[in-house]
Amino acid sequence: MQDIDGSKETFAEAGEGCEGVNAKIAPPSLSGYEDENYLDQWAEKNDRLSLLESKAVFGHEVANSLTVVSSSLQFVERELETKQVNDSALMAVIKSALGEINRLELLLDEFHSPTPFRPCDLVNTDLVKVVEEVLALEILICQTGGIVVKSEFEDALPRVKLDAPKIKQVLLNLCKNAVEAMPQGGCLTLKVSRSGRTVVLEVQDNGIGLPESVSTFALFKTTKANGSGIGLSVVQEIVSAHNGAIACTSEAGRGTTFKIVFPVAD
Repeated sequence: MQDIDGSKETFAEAGEGCEGVNAKIAPPSLSGYEDENYLDQWAEKNDRLSLLESKAVFGHEVANSLTVVSSSLQFVERELETKQVNDSALMAVIKSALGEINRLELLLDEFHSPTPFRPCDLVNTDLVKVVEEVLALEILICQTGGIVVKSEFEDALPRVKLDAPKIKQVLLNLCKNAVEAMPQGGCLTLKVSRSGRTVVLEVQDNGIGLPESVSTFALFKTTKANGSGIGLSVVQEIVSAHNGAIACTSEAGRGTTFKIVFPVAD
């Protein structure tokens, strides 16, 4: 590998004399190096190796856990079918959970990818069906928090070009924010309707609302004590990749509504 200062070095050569998976590259003698910034370059290389190592370990462990959870749910699903347990609601929850595991596996693939964002695979999709799959999981979460879930879907809606796992990611982020905005309970409403040559998706809560000073979609900007400020930025990026648009209206003490507009599939 060609280094910044023109010297050639491989990872194997750099790691000689080090033991264990957390071994760092030892700085060689500075004799023969005219570049006074060499130590900075060496430190930067160690930082990159540490980041790659942490990323690989994290991805590996999460993938293992997802496999265990998926296998367990599939076992429960088979047992219910074998014992002919007629509980459609329970089976729907299991299938939704398995679908979420598949979505997380796709996100892990993106995490390992050298490109930061996987291009959306847009196919003609029934948006209502995607929303209903997300609601099957959200209802359980909302029930524990005293939140009523409502849905309003227009009949005979046209299909839109969607990447279903990505839109589920959008919905889960928006629903999570809505639930957190209603710590004392409330109402979460999801609507899908048509407006001309577009299909409109709305996620509405009657929670605490957003402060006027907050830039809603700004990366790393958050009002939550333990928030990252990433979720809504990702939401906006995904919607843009669908040739759609997203807007937010909020009123303190009255709630927040996110409106997403998708073009109708040709």
